[in-house]
Amino acid sequence: MYIGQDDHGPVGRRSASLAPFVFGNGYSLIGFDLGNGGVKLELRHQGEPSAAILLPSEEVRNLGKWLLRTLGQDERGLPVELSGILERLSKAKIKTPILERGDKKRIKEALQTLRS
Repeated sequence: MYIGQDDHGPVGRRSASLAPFVFGNGYSLIGFDLGNGGVKLELRHQGEPSAAILLPSEEVRNLGKWLLRTLGQDERGLPVELSGILERLSKAKIKTPILERGDKKRIKEALQTLRS
């Protein structure tokens, strides 16, 4: 249990969210999704737990947003530049049409979704 976690008993369901990252010297790093309890990162040496860190859900959410921004993506995991590209495409006057009928409408709808 960590500070801020609700004391409604133990988390009954755990699932490994990632395959273990195995280092060459017998260490492995494993992440467990604890649902609303957050994420548990566990460092193991030859299968035996050596250390663990519990991250509350809010911290995991903030770290995920930070990682997406670092990778140049928005909160939906899409490239930040996508809305600008779609806007330019929807306003483009192209002699040889590469867009098919209804594409501009779909692009405008996607832009509205990205902005909301």
